[in-house]
Amino acid sequence: MVPLSLEVFLGTLEDFNRMIRPMQMLAAAFGLVALWVVLRPQQLSSRLVGLILASSWAATGLFYHLSTFAELNFWDYPIGLTFLAQALILFWTGAVANRFSVGPAVGTPHHIGLAVGFYALAGAPLIGIATGRSWAEVGYFAISPGPTILFTVGVLLMLNGRSLVGLWVLPLLAAVPVTILGSSLALLEDAAVLPIVAFALFMRFRHGIGTTTA
Repeated sequence: MVPLSLEVFLGTLEDFNRMIRPMQMLAAAFGLVALWVVLRPQQLSSRLVGLILASSWAATGLFYHLSTFAELNFWDYPIGLTFLAQALILFWTGAVANRFSVGPAVGTPHHIGLAVGFYALAGAPLIGIATGRSWAEVGYFAISPGPTILFTVGVLLMLNGRSLVGLWVLPLLAAVPVTILGSSLALLEDAAVLPIVAFALFMRFRHGIGTTTA
């Protein structure tokens, strides 16, 4: 059972988005940087992508879940901790251990990942606005869970390396409550999160996890 009504959820989200403005635009800019360095690999691409993804999960877990919605919904506590755990995993794997293998843009998974990444940055918020909500009543990358999850799996689809398979576990789990809430409150962009993550994971395994490149 969803503990929040649509009015309470959107009202809280609106207050949150207005309070942190213009962080939404700054987060989107960092998202574009992450996509750019994956498309145009540089020496520090792995560390930079890891830092951006880790920061997005940490910010969403801390500010959205634990500091805002946990006061209204008990389940935001474990969900917030899940986001913080994924932030640590991403930070260690990419920023510290430098294990994000960024290679040439090759294959269907890479192109799908790029599309999912752009959808998370712009498509999902635009769907929310198109359904009659204001800019402050929709989610954004590194601000809200749905776009953050989708952007991450999009980037993971664009990366190489067998070691990255473990990075899919927590995004897949985190997508479940987002989709349940979105389906219950008729938030189309959130209701689609789990199907998109599942499809992305299917494409990743169908085409192989990949091999590590230098």
